[in-house]
Amino acid sequence: MNEQTRMDREPYYRSRSTLLIPETLFRRFFWRSPYIKIGHWALASYLSGLMNDPQLEYKLSFLETTGKWKKQYQDEGQGLVRVNFYPDDRDWGRLAAISNATGYSRCYIFVYLMLIALGVVSLEDGGTSPAWVRGHWNPVVICSISVDAVTRELTRILQT
Repeated sequence: MNEQTRMDREPYYRSRSTLLIPETLFRRFFWRSPYIKIGHWALASYLSGLMNDPQLEYKLSFLETTGKWKKQYQDEGQGLVRVNFYPDDRDWGRLAAISNATGYSRCYIFVYLMLIALGVVSLEDGGTSPAWVRGHWNPVVICSISVDAVTRELTRILQT
């Protein structure tokens, strides 16, 4: 772990983490200079911006419920690029908490939020497309997630 100090003298840590990004999106949005960047933002700073977005809960509410504890993101043949970086452990922990609450992998959630931020996915048309189950629409489930970074508490509310 690498301890650093913020401007408010509060220590924070950065440990090596890995994201799996689809190769087509990696070629389109990422570049090296000498760090992995999205636009002019280093990847760790970009993740921090996504996690501190005031509309994060709203954006996550468009994710379809998985019915599984973890939705598999690393299926065969997806052509994923492995990206190593050093995020603030608080941001990575928050992403992990959201992952556990929603059933999607950290990689999936990161890519989903990145595509919204870059304007590729529009929430005005309903976000992700709903799944069909035996010819019927799945019931509407609203997932509300709140993460308190100070106390490290996750509040998850599911409404049908």
